[in-house]
Amino acid sequence: MAIQVEDLCYTYGEGTALERQALKHVSFEIQDGEFVGLIGHTGSGKSTLIQHLNGLIKPTSGDIKYQGVSIYSQGYKLKDLRSKVGLVFQYPEYQLFEADIFTDVCFGPKNLGLPQEEVEKRARHALKLVGMDEKFYKQSPFELSGGQKRRVAIAGVLAMRPEMMILDEPTRGIDVGTKESIHNLIRSYARQGMAVLMVSSD
Repeated sequence: MAIQVEDLCYTYGEGTALERQALKHVSFEIQDGEFVGLIGHTGSGKSTLIQHLNGLIKPTSGDIKYQGVSIYSQGYKLKDLRSKVGLVFQYPEYQLFEADIFTDVCFGPKNLGLPQEEVEKRARHALKLVGMDEKFYKQSPFELSGGQKRRVAIAGVLAMRPEMMILDEPTRGIDVGTKESIHNLIRSYARQGMAVLMVSSD
């Protein structure tokens, strides 16, 4: 089993005048190789929920277990979790920050302590998987179209070879053709045994 969420609650601004409960007693499981869709309207707590799944947010109460072990247990390394549970943000600009896209995609595997040759091999493979031509490799990620930015953000996560991938609105605001190719790409990961959680308000 990839991930278990048990009675998860999260409150923004707890104890203040702006207190707002975003998650109320949420429980679910995602199996290895399972493709799950999470659908809800804007403001329903989808993004808040998924940021818990790789430890970016700590819940007000409840627990999350990855492969049977609580990610809040003493000594648990969240860095290891984040290499196994890859998160692609709703706005790819939040995770693109290097001078060019090849360096950007290299960042994750480099952070895992891999040899430079392996880092670059993974980056090239991931960029090829998402359909980014080599002519873009030295281009700034901020010069790309919305669809291209999403592809690069997905490649950055794929280069880390995660066991589970979470995608927050991966096709929002992009053209139909690009949307279809990204959906096909995501489905192919699930067929290869990766657990996939795809979030959408559409």
